Amino acid sequence: MTLFQLTFFSLAAALICRILPRRLRWGLLLLSSCIFYCTRALTGFPFLLLTGLTTFLSALGIERIGRAGKALLREQPGLSREEKKALRARTAGRQHVLLALTLILNFGILCVLKYTDQILGLTGASPLGLVLPLGISFYTFQSMSYLLDVSGGKVQAEHNPLRLFLFISFFPQLLQGPISRHSDLAPQLESPEDVDFSGMLRGLLLILWGLMKKLVLADRALPAVAAIFDAPAGTYGAQMTILGVLLYSLQQYCDFSGGIELVTGIAELMGVRLTANFRRPYFAVSLADFWRRWHITLGAWMRDYVFYPFVLSRPMSSLSRSLKGRFPSLSRTLPAALGNILVFLLVGLWHGATPNYLLWGLYNGVLLALAAICEPMTRRLAPASPGRLLHVARVLRTFLIVNIGWFFDRAASGAAAFSMIRSALTDWRPGEMTASLLESCSLPAHDLMVLFLGTLLVFVISLLSERGVDVRGRLVSLPLPLRWLVFLLGILCIVIFGIWGSGFNEAAFIYYKF
Repeated sequence: MTLFQLTFFSLAAALICRILPRRLRWGLLLLSSCIFYCTRALTGFPFLLLTGLTTFLSALGIERIGRAGKALLREQPGLSREEKKALRARTAGRQHVLLALTLILNFGILCVLKYTDQILGLTGASPLGLVLPLGISFYTFQSMSYLLDVSGGKVQAEHNPLRLFLFISFFPQLLQGPISRHSDLAPQLESPEDVDFSGMLRGLLLILWGLMKKLVLADRALPAVAAIFDAPAGTYGAQMTILGVLLYSLQQYCDFSGGIELVTGIAELMGVRLTANFRRPYFAVSLADFWRRWHITLGAWMRDYVFYPFVLSRPMSSLSRSLKGRFPSLSRTLPAALGNILVFLLVGLWHGATPNYLLWGLYNGVLLALAAICEPMTRRLAPASPGRLLHVARVLRTFLIVNIGWFFDRAASGAAAFSMIRSALTDWRPGEMTASLLESCSLPAHDLMVLFLGTLLVFVISLLSERGVDVRGRLVSLPLPLRWLVFLLGILCIVIFGIWGSGFNEAAFIYYKF
C-alpha cells in the first residue's frame, strides 16, 4: 500500500466514520485497522494478535490479583500492621511476576525478530531472513505502557478485548508512531468526536503538508544522502561531507515529521487527536531541549518507564547519599546523568544492534550527562534574560551538536562515522562542489533549487508556529477562493515535484524499519 493508497483508504474510512453513529465508529476503526494490517503485512498479524491477547489477559490478571488482595484485607480486619504489610507485599509480588513474564515475552519477541539477523551479520554468519512485523516496535511499546500503567494503578484494565486491540492496532500510528498512552487515546477511539467542515479542512491541510515534506523533500534528498554516506572512505572532502549530513538532517526530519503529520491528519479526519510527536526540534536551544521536541512520545516513554525508575532506585539513592557530604552538587546530578546515558543507550539499541547506533546513543547520553552535571554552574553563569543574539547562538550550537550525532546514525559503521567527521573537519578541497560532481550524486541544479525552496518554506512555517501562529487556522479562515487555491497549489506541488516522472520511486519511511 503506497502513501496515496493509504491516504485514499483513510479518506474512505473517515467518510464512513462520519456517517455512522458515534457508538458504532470504534467498530469501523477496528475493522479498518485489521484490513490495513492484513493488506500490508499479513504474516505479521499473528504477532500483533499475540501482543493484544497477552496484554489483555495480563492486565486483567494484575487487576484481579489486586482486588483479591484488597478483599483479604477487608475480610481480616484484625491483622497487625506487619501482617497487612506482608499481605500487600505478596499481592504486589504476584502482580510483578505476571507483569514481568508479559514484558519478557513481548520484548523478547521484538528483540528476537529485530536483532537476530543484525547480530548474525556482525558475526559473519548467514542471516535467517526473519521478517519484522509492521509497527512491532511501536505497538509493543504502546501496549506495554498500558500494562505498566495498569500495574501502577494509573489506569483501569480494559475488559473488552476488541477495544484494547483497537488501541494497540489503530492503523494510522502503526507506520511510525506516535506511541500513545491508553488514557489519552482509548477514550477517543471508543467514541470518536464529530468533525465539522473546518476540522476536515485542517486535517486535509496536515495530510498535504506531510506528503509534501515526505515526497518532495525527504525522498528527493535520499539519493544524494545515500551516494555520499555509502561511498568508500575518503571519496569526498569536507564540503561534500557537510552537505551530506545537512541533507540527511533534512531527509530524516521531513521523512519522520512528515509521516507523523500525515497520520495525525488522517486521525483528525476520523475524530481522533493523536499525541504530538514533534515540536520544531531544530529551534531547540540545547541538546536536552532538542530531545524534548523530537520523537516526543518515545522520550516520554523512556522518561516514565526507564529514567525515573532508574534514578529513584535504591542503588541510585544510596549513591546519592554517599556523595552528599563531600559532593552535594554531584549527589543531586549524578543519578540523572547516569540515567541519561542508560536511556540513550537503549534508544540507540531501539534503532539497531549495530555499533554505529550504540555510538550514537552513547554520544547523546554522555553529552546530556555532562550537561546535567554542569547544570548548577551553567545556571549561575547564564544571564537572567538572554537576548536574541544569544538565543540564536544557542540554536546554532544545538544544530551543530545534533548533526555531529547524525553521522553515527546514518553511517554504515562507527569507523565510517569517525572517518566522515574527520573529513568534515580537516579534508577541505577547494572547488570540490562542482555541478558535475553534484549531478553524479543525484543532485542536479533543479533538485537543489527544489530542496532549497522547500527547506525555506518549512523554515518559515516552523518559525511562525514557534511564535504561536496557528498556520492551519489562518489558512482555513481564508476566503473560499484563496482557500481552494492553497489546496490546489499543494496538490500540484506534490504531483509535479514529488511524483511526476518515470523515475519516481516512493521510499519507505526511515522509521518503518525501527
